[in-house]
Amino acid sequence: MLFTGVDIGGTNTDIAIVDGGVLTRKVPNDAGLKRALDSLEIRGRLAVSTSQPLNRLVTGRPSSVHSITIPGPGLPSPGSVAGMVNHRGDVLEEIDPAAIRAVLEEQVSEYLAICGKFSVRNPALEEQVKAIALSYYPPGRVATSHGLARLGFPARRVTTEVNARILEIVAEMTRTISPYARDFLFFKGDGGLTSAGAVLQNPSVLFNSSPAAVALGARYLSGRSDCLVVDIGGTTTDLVPLYNGAPRMQDIRIDGNITFIRSIQVVNIPFGGDSVIETDLCPRREGNPMAFGGVRPTLTDALNCCGASIGDATRSRSMDPAIAEQAVREYISGVSEEVHASGAEIIVGTGYLAGHLIPEISREAGVRCIIPEHADCANAIGVAVSRVSLSLWVHMDTGKGRMVINGDLMRIDQDMDDDELIAWCKEEVRRRAVEMGAPEEDVADVSLEYFHAYDVVRYGRRTERIADLQVSIAPGITVDAE
Repeated sequence: MLFTGVDIGGTNTDIAIVDGGVLTRKVPNDAGLKRALDSLEIRGRLAVSTSQPLNRLVTGRPSSVHSITIPGPGLPSPGSVAGMVNHRGDVLEEIDPAAIRAVLEEQVSEYLAICGKFSVRNPALEEQVKAIALSYYPPGRVATSHGLARLGFPARRVTTEVNARILEIVAEMTRTISPYARDFLFFKGDGGLTSAGAVLQNPSVLFNSSPAAVALGARYLSGRSDCLVVDIGGTTTDLVPLYNGAPRMQDIRIDGNITFIRSIQVVNIPFGGDSVIETDLCPRREGNPMAFGGVRPTLTDALNCCGASIGDATRSRSMDPAIAEQAVREYISGVSEEVHASGAEIIVGTGYLAGHLIPEISREAGVRCIIPEHADCANAIGVAVSRVSLSLWVHMDTGKGRMVINGDLMRIDQDMDDDELIAWCKEEVRRRAVEMGAPEEDVADVSLEYFHAYDVVRYGRRTERIADLQVSIAPGITVDAE
């Protein structure tokens, strides 16, 4: 099977085509995503990773997000309005449309987040507020919380605010890519693939997707399951440890607040090949290196001054050689310290400067190194060879005749015991993954991540059964690429 992977980084868009062999290319982001897509004939499955939503959060100008919360009586929270859904999904208090309109007219912001306490059991009130809000905000600037599927009101509210800030850019990207491949997939921060529709419900799953792509690509190219991946990009250098072939996961905090965002563990060093050099190496990018038409000296230019031949090396040699050598040493020393502190025994180097810097980093850190072929596009290769990864959060209430799957409400007309429910949910997550294009072999193993159920007893007999569970297909490399 043929796979096309695209990673939209901070400096370049990397493209990889994997079909037994590997073909790669880079397109500068100055040319735009459409130019990158126009430059290739997309064959087979298309998967896309992007760091642009994360860049908006980290480096973009501060943006204002207004939250409308529906916590229910006695549960005050910022932006709260009248309305209540109880723990079983019953609407006990309707919203007041006039009050919602008054809030929207008084609180003018760039983005809007809507979060109800038990909206994951019944999204009706959130959807009603959204319908009103669309008269005040464009659709790409309004996020609701029920698609996050999990209870935990404070974390869900913060995650919804994150989604409100990045939804528009993901929607724009989806509109750009869809004409080239209608059923393309997005690469997530956990190292797996999912549909564009699922990402538009929860764009925070893209958090740290580029480092996750590099980790998977490094594993595929090097064959190493236990190592430290050191990826030298244009803007940052990322260190990702692999254990038994997979990165470790972590819960992400935003401004000190817990969220529902999970991504790989990564150490971000704020220096890369495009980092500007003044008297010292600076943690910022101001365009391309001089060797690639830029006007400010960078780490790439410093390497050219020290004997490398990258791009038009003659343009780099207007730098002061002493400053260039000092900048290179400063970079190698800083990365080596992080590598040594990690305790890694072997590093796999990736990124377009890996061949120039990784050997010296490994010597200074006292570890072995590997620089695999196609290391400069390991991120796009990781995207290309990854597999569909899904989780279903399910709440079943037989007394209400309702089941909620990832925030979507459906009716049920039959009772299922626990084993039948678990089996049905596992088959449902397989069905959804196959519908996205996953081969049967990739979805054979479905994990039960969480299960809790109890009976409702009235007059001495069981009358209803309530159950909550999570089933998942883990991320990794698709069997069709191994």
